[in-house]
This record gives sequence, C-alpha cells and structure tokens, in this order.
Amino acid sequence: MKKIFNLLFVLLIISPAILLMQCDSEDDLVTENAKEGGLVDMLTPSMNYVVNSGKAYSFSMFVYQGEVKTRKLHIYRSFYKSPTDSTAAVYSNELEDASIDITSTVNNTVVSNGYYYADLINGLTLNGQPLPASDLDLSIGDRFWFRIVSELSDGRTVEQSVKVSLTVSTRYAGTYKFIEGIYYRIGVLTDQGSYWDPEYVIESVDAITYKMIGMCAWPDNVLYFQIDAAGKITYPLKWDGADQLLNDAPLITCVDNPTDMTNVYCSSSDYVINDDVGGKDRLVMSFGYYTSGSGPREFYQVLEKIVQ
Repeated sequence: MKKIFNLLFVLLIISPAILLMQCDSEDDLVTENAKEGGLVDMLTPSMNYVVNSGKAYSFSMFVYQGEVKTRKLHIYRSFYKSPTDSTAAVYSNELEDASIDITSTVNNTVVSNGYYYADLINGLTLNGQPLPASDLDLSIGDRFWFRIVSELSDGRTVEQSVKVSLTVSTRYAGTYKFIEGIYYRIGVLTDQGSYWDPEYVIESVDAITYKMIGMCAWPDNVLYFQIDAAGKITYPLKWDGADQLLNDAPLITCVDNPTDMTNVYCSSSDYVINDDVGGKDRLVMSFGYYTSGSGPREFYQVLEKIVQ
C-alpha cells in the first residue's frame, strides 16, 4: 500500500512538467511548417449587378508582399442561379477567366478587368445550356462569383478564402443614408429627423419591387414599395397575399388615403431623383399608418444611396 502511495505522489509531482512538454511540443508542430505569402484582401467583395444598366463591373484587390512574393493572380468565374419556390439552386461550370501579372514587390492595389454582361456569361452554362442572352431574364438574387488564386514566388498556389460576388439586383437596391424627414402624429408635428436611423438597407424583391429594412424609429418593420420606369414610387396595400402593416397597423398612402395624409407633401413626393453621374440616387417618399381609434401617423423622408 505504501508503494502505491509513493508512486502516486511521484506522478503528481512530475505530471505538470509532462503536460508542459506536451503543450510545447504541440505548439511547435503547429507552427513548424507554417508558410507565409499570397495574402490578397478583396477591397470590393460584394457588388450589385444592376439589370439593364449596360455598364461594366470591376473589382479591386490589395496584394500584400512579404518575403514570399505574389507573382500572379488567377481569376476564376462562375454563376449561381438562386432557388425559387419550385426549383433548387443551380451552379454553373467554372472557367479561368483571366490572370494578372503582379510586377510590384511592395504592397499594391490591383483592379480586375471590366466585365460587361456579355463578358460575364461568356462560356458559362447551366445544366448544359448557355446563360440568358439578356440580363432581363436573370432573377433577383442570382450572382456571378469570382474565385482568386495567388501564384507565389516559391512555386506555391494559394486560394483566397473570400470570393467576390456580383449579385443581380435593380438600380435602387443598396444602402441609403437619411437626409431629411418629418413625422406627424394625429396631425401634430412630432419629429423632424431625430427618429430616423443614419442608414437603411433597401433590397430588391423583383424587377420593380423593393423592401426597406426598418422604418423610421422601428427597425423591426419592413416597407414594400415599387418604382416604375418613370421613377414614380407607389406602395402596394397588400404584399404576398397579406395586408401591408406598419407598427401592426394598416399602411396608408397619398393615393389611397389622401384625407389622412395632408401634412407630408403628397403633391411633391413619391418619386426618384436619379444621379446618373455619381450614383447617389435619392428616394423622396411619403407614407404612413392608421391606428384604429386614434388616427393617422404620417411620414415624409428623403434617402440618398451610398455609393460603394
């Protein structure tokens, strides 16, 4: 019994040292064969492809140069078809689209080629069929992917963990900053801008329909609205088979409820101001909701698109 006790005592004394040796050994194994080089930061990892814009799209990459140099970037292109209620998501084939020689030995920024729609679809197929010849036949949420592989001076190739996505959307999707707003509660001016957040996200739903995430001071609300070819903004009272509600109350608009919307510039509202040069489109909007037994809440807001 005494021998067993002595043996246990010795093990308790030496076991911390054994544990330390094991930890040191594991750390050495992890770092011993680590290699550096090939890091590329995607400066524009996510972009919107605006249907029928006719423009070319490019993306920027920042190349970090250390002891091991990046000599070339290989760009691979593919397409993702978003799922619908009746179809599953589909991925196209992938093609090596281009390679870019990196001649600088210091950190530097590299810009890809410009891609028009014809360039984006060239050589790609879905289920053996070419992609649509017109971008009008794409769906919101479809996207083109660019995968980047670095070719290094020591002969290695390194795939970047972040891909570049070019998501099919419509012109007015994006992030907007708040410019101006007023809020009337039961005919009384209650706020002139402090209720709004600095920024709001507006998503494409279909070719003309958008979804605003958050509404004034209520971030859990969404507002569906539509923009026609002339730039006029309207608000469907029903969406996806249900009444549109704001703050759990029925939506009201200048068109459908003019007597409840007398304070928010209905005669000079609900239109788009296009900025075809800088891309800072503005949305001028009036809408509200009606609380039963109380009265209307009216909102006027101007939002400006943030250029990525």
